[in-house]
Amino acid sequence: MSKAAVEQLGRGLRVELAQHGASATTAYFALIQTDMIRNGVDADPAISEMLARTSPRPLLKRLEPDEAAEAIVQAIEHRSPRVIRPARWTPLSALRGVINPVIDARLARDHAVRAVLGKLDGRSGR
Repeated sequence: MSKAAVEQLGRGLRVELAQHGASATTAYFALIQTDMIRNGVDADPAISEMLARTSPRPLLKRLEPDEAAEAIVQAIEHRSPRVIRPARWTPLSALRGVINPVIDARLARDHAVRAVLGKLDGRSGR
């Protein structure tokens, strides 16, 4: 939900700032190769399993922090409303409104995905 909130914040800011000749850029990134991802995602078998079941392998490409930073710099310099990395996500992003309901329905019926979610939900202290 927080990513959706950030997206809406960026959209709202672009509208509000337009009268002042300013804008806002929203970044859409894959997982960025940081200690948080290594320790919190990669080290967790349940999360790794969830990602493997819910995300096509090409979309799981990790970004290096300097790649993400450079993408943001370029987007700001070009006054782009959004920056998407890896770039292969761009066509999928344009089709999210069509693709996401289909993917959501498939995942909701997937017993393996539901089992992994059950494991994650059953954890205490998280």
